[in-house]
Amino acid sequence: MALSRLVGTLIVAGVALAQSSHAATFTVTHVNSTAAQATAIEHAAEIWGGILESAVPIKVRVTFFPLGANALGITFPNGRRDFSGAPLPQTWYATALANSITGTELNTGESDIDIFLNITASWYTGTDGNPGAGEYDLVSVALHELGHGLGFVGLSKKMGNQGSLGTLQASDFAPLTTSFPWPQLDTLPGIFDRYLNDLQDGPLTMMANPGTVLGSAMTGHQIYFNGPLVMAANAGNAPRIYAPTTYALGSSCVHLNEATYPVGNPNELMTPFSSPGAANHWPGPLCIAMMQDIGWTLAPGVGFAENVETTEALQIWPIPTEDLLNINFGGGTRNGSGTITDAGGRVVLAFPRCGPISVAALEPGAYFVRLDETRVHARFIKQ
Repeated sequence: MALSRLVGTLIVAGVALAQSSHAATFTVTHVNSTAAQATAIEHAAEIWGGILESAVPIKVRVTFFPLGANALGITFPNGRRDFSGAPLPQTWYATALANSITGTELNTGESDIDIFLNITASWYTGTDGNPGAGEYDLVSVALHELGHGLGFVGLSKKMGNQGSLGTLQASDFAPLTTSFPWPQLDTLPGIFDRYLNDLQDGPLTMMANPGTVLGSAMTGHQIYFNGPLVMAANAGNAPRIYAPTTYALGSSCVHLNEATYPVGNPNELMTPFSSPGAANHWPGPLCIAMMQDIGWTLAPGVGFAENVETTEALQIWPIPTEDLLNINFGGGTRNGSGTITDAGGRVVLAFPRCGPISVAALEPGAYFVRLDETRVHARFIKQ
């Protein structure tokens, strides 16, 4: 495995990442990072900074650490509950989210997010989304881990046949330690957990905690996120959550289901596994809607436009459209085939070449245009 050379301990504190066009600002402390790794992580923070609104800077500590052969990263969000203005009582919120809701800093002197990244992984540190075949795209992984730190995470645990919410302890993650005091969770759920629903036994938060029914649900392959906004964005369907037969702490019940949203699906970023040679620099429509469900406010325009990271221009117009959609790639010099998918990643239309196509038969909503021969994609709205 080819590794980037480490340069001792590089600490970059108080780096302001957001520009005037960003709704949220991040300050990041880097530990054991190379300069190139720091740049990639800050690029991921800038992407989130253009999606979410917060008047309070989001404080992130990123440490490169040997995590073993099977882990690329692990994230610990700081948390608060029952704060003034909390939407739901007796519920944990990531402090970055709690701060954004209140407009005040509830955890002065503490990080909001601690991220550990595997120092032995073969990282691609470019920001163009083109890792080599054996490299892991650091922007993608950092974007994923930041998503957890911002609240895309629950407090589930399973010991034997007993499942629980809010019983996690610092010792469960040894030798990793957080830079902020570990909270007394008091068997209370996180806001993410509040939306988890088992098809057979109903909401996880309505089950005995700890309990065997909760344990069975956590390993039953049938957990869905029943947030009203994400269901509205997904044609009334609740996104499926990763809940495999063997419970995996840090993976189960805190990700979108891998098989439902595989590589190439617009919602792949928040699944539990990352593939070498693959990159995704956008959270995806389902993740963004789920962030709204747990309490985040989106920056203006999010959901109507998406950054397209490519050296070749993909142009689609008009947006929004009622009938014809014009697709132009590479200045009109290439005529690649492609597909149109809905927010859930389902193919709803295929086209043999670029040019004007009819989308009149599509239901109103957000869609993705994807070209078959490239990673290029863009979003449009059908009225």
